[in-house]
Amino acid sequence: MKFYSKLSRMGMVLFLCFIINQPLKAQTVKAIAKDETHFITNADFETGTLEGWKYWKTKSSVITTDAYSGQYAVKIGPERGFCIQETKVRSNSLYRISAYVKTESGAEEVQLMVSDYGGSEKSVSSSLTEYTQVSIDFQTAYASDNLLISLIHPSGKRIGYADQIELTYLGEAPQPEIQEFISIPERILKEENGVSQLSNEKMDRFLNDRFGMFIHWGVYAAFDEGNEWVRHGEVYGQEYYQRRARDLETGFTASKFDASKWADLAKKAGMKYMVLTSRHHDGYALFDSKHSSSWTSKKDLGRDFVKEYTDAVRASGLHVGLYYSPMSWRYPGYYDVYGNNVKPNVWGYKTAAWHKKDAQAMKEEVYEQVTTLLKDYGTIDYMFWDGGWLSQTVNPELERTFWDSGQYQNPNNEWPIKDKYVIKEAHTDKPLGIMGLVRKFQPDMVVNERFGWVGDVQAEEGGSSTSGDIRFEHYGEKCVSLQKGGWGYRPNRQVYSFEEVAVYLSNCVVRNINLLLNVAPDREGVIPDNQQEVLLKTGDWLSKVGNGIYGTRGGPWQPLFGEYGFSFNDNKIYCHIYEGYRDLNSGKFTTQSIGNKKVRKVINLYDGKELSWIKNDNNTVTVSDIDYSLNPATTILEMTLTEPVYK
Repeated sequence: MKFYSKLSRMGMVLFLCFIINQPLKAQTVKAIAKDETHFITNADFETGTLEGWKYWKTKSSVITTDAYSGQYAVKIGPERGFCIQETKVRSNSLYRISAYVKTESGAEEVQLMVSDYGGSEKSVSSSLTEYTQVSIDFQTAYASDNLLISLIHPSGKRIGYADQIELTYLGEAPQPEIQEFISIPERILKEENGVSQLSNEKMDRFLNDRFGMFIHWGVYAAFDEGNEWVRHGEVYGQEYYQRRARDLETGFTASKFDASKWADLAKKAGMKYMVLTSRHHDGYALFDSKHSSSWTSKKDLGRDFVKEYTDAVRASGLHVGLYYSPMSWRYPGYYDVYGNNVKPNVWGYKTAAWHKKDAQAMKEEVYEQVTTLLKDYGTIDYMFWDGGWLSQTVNPELERTFWDSGQYQNPNNEWPIKDKYVIKEAHTDKPLGIMGLVRKFQPDMVVNERFGWVGDVQAEEGGSSTSGDIRFEHYGEKCVSLQKGGWGYRPNRQVYSFEEVAVYLSNCVVRNINLLLNVAPDREGVIPDNQQEVLLKTGDWLSKVGNGIYGTRGGPWQPLFGEYGFSFNDNKIYCHIYEGYRDLNSGKFTTQSIGNKKVRKVINLYDGKELSWIKNDNNTVTVSDIDYSLNPATTILEMTLTEPVYK
């Protein structure tokens, strides 16, 4: 997960589809513009270093003398590369950020992106070969003073450059305008590679659940020095990694694993579905794989943990989800799928012709294992793919081609798989691709977009707050690790508080996406006490306010980051109010316009107390006597109308 966790803060979706946001209206910009470049450390790279900037382990960001001005600039690439910087800005303010960027060839691009300021991620890019200024206007939230700046070279064999990052204060933000009920657009089903997304009716169950338990568990739980990426981070060879994992005393024993206890905890936490990592990037499978190259819990420990898990979750009444990573560090061919152009890697693999066959073997193992999971474990409600990219490089076209991720396999694929791993469609005799297998064996299973297919649901990942508008263009799911720092087990790690989890969940619900909250069991299969404590507190809160969470949809008004948001169901509107609400001390809350709708009553969901309210001349509703101290992080009011919100 860590690779995507890093990318999510840079906007993984924008690697694939760049959305250039419109600048703020001119009339909102005050004439007191002031250069605030000093908010950015080393904004022009004139230290000759990347001081203040952070970058991933590909080290695809370095200093160059090919500058727009001064002596130095940053060089990003080849292939995927980026650098980021977190900084503080003024809250409730208008800003413009700009940079000078260029590319080496004109066949790729460099992006400037901003996020984590309380609004949607915004980006702008240029492919020109001469330094060109690009800029983004944005508005920081009243309740946020953070900013994440990203410079990105998404892909390509050449290099991008960036220099002279400038941040300009444009004035105080205007007061929010009163909203009417938003018009909810019709969802248009997408079809890709011969497979259509699931219908709204089939997706309703997933959206109604709203809250799920993610579980990152594998042999990496036995490595105290790392997390699920420990093999990559410490550059461990397979023999050493496998030997430590198998150690009878300090290795991955799973001696206290009891899936029914996990399911019971998830239910007490108010979760409605669970997702277990059946295989992570290290290639270790928690189930019985028959592929000759597989490394599995069945072979090592004589146990099929996926079988134990799926049986227990299904028996508990929760929905069954699995995670599966197609990529595997066990195969050098993963970094060199053509056998003639090895990509950068921590193990120092050099290109070799045999790597192409090695990549083919990796693909064969994936087909055998995915088929096994889809066929042999009963109904699977959700599959979280993770790691469909190749060489840890984003290349959607190659991913689709290599994996045959659509309905059918291409008979002319350069990486064909053996007949014994092929399932054919009965009436056409065509070999099924990944999504063909999904729709054959699990026709109602929801899948995400991380395996070369558009996905029924889009993943948003990482600890940054969910912000921006309601996700109408797609179904979404935010995944966050309850443990701070990594998804797999780390001893004595701090965790997010219950209050933080409540805000995470509420922020998702008001934007019409689910929250998948990760726990990290230890090598014996025990979820740490501090994680369990937070989950139980969350469940107690949800037992009181759950009507504002489960089965609701985001709306009927857009949220205001850090202050409030809304969900609705039938004739009820739920007002989610946060500590950052600018009028919190008044003990009141004023909604947006309800038009000609009429209110029957308003209650505080937490204690059921009926509250006083008045409809104002502008058709907003002001609710009084709210006790925000009952749950300072997230207060949820239920406003009942005399008719449905949308008729």
